[in-house]
Amino acid sequence: MSGPPPAPPPPVQPVQPMPPPPAGPPARPYNSWAVVSISFAASTVLGTWFFGGIVAAVTGHIARNQIRRTGEGGSSLALAGLIVGYVAIGLSLAFIGAYIAFIGVFFAYVSTHPFPTPTPSFSP
Repeated sequence: MSGPPPAPPPPVQPVQPMPPPPAGPPARPYNSWAVVSISFAASTVLGTWFFGGIVAAVTGHIARNQIRRTGEGGSSLALAGLIVGYVAIGLSLAFIGAYIAFIGVFFAYVSTHPFPTPTPSFSP
């Protein structure tokens, strides 16, 4: 069976590169105080409990005020810094209060319960 020869394949078209995605709105820069607030809030986990909480709360309030005025980004960072800062301050004060209460109860117990006096034992 000899028939006409097969047709040659169509020429390969060069692949066109994908067009770039449409540009969205430009990203708003984060407020610097919001970044400071969340950073100190994170540092409360590492041991700066009370002082890190104070810095996180103060800078969080500053950041939220500036963000409200300028429209910068980072309001959620500032809010998270505020929440963690106040929680750290509250837990630190609760720990200090529990420590003072423990010392008070300890000294009240010691002052109302006499120590047993050892009886001398003589062994011959």
